[in-house]
Amino acid sequence: MSQIATHPGEVTKVEKGKITVLMHVLSACSSCKGHEKCAFVDKADKVVEVKTSDWEKYSVGDSVIVSVNESLGLLAVLLAYLLPAIIIIGSVILISIITHSELLAAIIPIAVTVLYFFILYRVRGSLERKFSFGIEKREQ
Repeated sequence: MSQIATHPGEVTKVEKGKITVLMHVLSACSSCKGHEKCAFVDKADKVVEVKTSDWEKYSVGDSVIVSVNESLGLLAVLLAYLLPAIIIIGSVILISIITHSELLAAIIPIAVTVLYFFILYRVRGSLERKFSFGIEKREQ
């Protein structure tokens, strides 16, 4: 069973078929009583573009809830972090064994990683369709 992750945000821009939402993201320790005085609290603003057919019912400043399937988050981590790490480490080991050249073992993994991200860039349209966000107005 897939779970949906939700996060509150504020509409910053409305265009035909697309809504831009600003989300204030706090780290997991934000529930701690001392988080406002703590230097380790990670706080960042994230901007998300949500494609929707009912964009006309939203306006700038609206408080909204953005949702996404949690399993897509795991897939994003796999595509952005885990696979490139495997590619780099695997190609360093493979090139070292095959060529015994440190120079090639340094250059080829970088080239292969660049190729991997270029391929991801080329298939971004299908990835955008897969990684879609939901949006709904927040009850005030």
